[in-house]
Amino acid sequence: MAESKDTGHQTPWTDSDQIGRAAKPGDKLEFQRPGYKHVGIYDGEGGVYHMSGGAGVTSKSDSHYRRDEISQVAGKSKVRVNNERDAAWQPLPKTDILKRAEESLGKFGGTYNAASNNCEHKANYMRYGKSESQQVIDMATGIQSFVDNVFRPSYCDEYPSFCDE
Repeated sequence: MAESKDTGHQTPWTDSDQIGRAAKPGDKLEFQRPGYKHVGIYDGEGGVYHMSGGAGVTSKSDSHYRRDEISQVAGKSKVRVNNERDAAWQPLPKTDILKRAEESLGKFGGTYNAASNNCEHKANYMRYGKSESQQVIDMATGIQSFVDNVFRPSYCDEYPSFCDE
């Protein structure tokens, strides 16, 4: 398996027991889920720092920062290193990433919001100091494209003065 690099690297999806061979401390890990990816930071010792409700949590408002074993977070899903943002954003030094992650443990993660406060926002903040989610950006882009291609043509036929470019 390929080793992760410091400049925008992404490994192939693999089983959780194999990712430790490719991941380095401070790498961003993604876990496949139906319809989205769960994201956390690799600790270098078989664990991942991530924002999660965890066992016994009854609402998304109860999200906290946790450290769990990769296999526990993955369950039966695949996992990969995804540091693609390194190409655009300078990652913080590994020690700073891990310090941020460690200092977050057990703290309230804020009210979960898929668009503005999800696990990817938190992992990006730990790695880059920026709270952004590529999944949210991709979803918004897809919705905009759908609207532009499905609704805009009929709307412009009916109201051409609003659609003059």
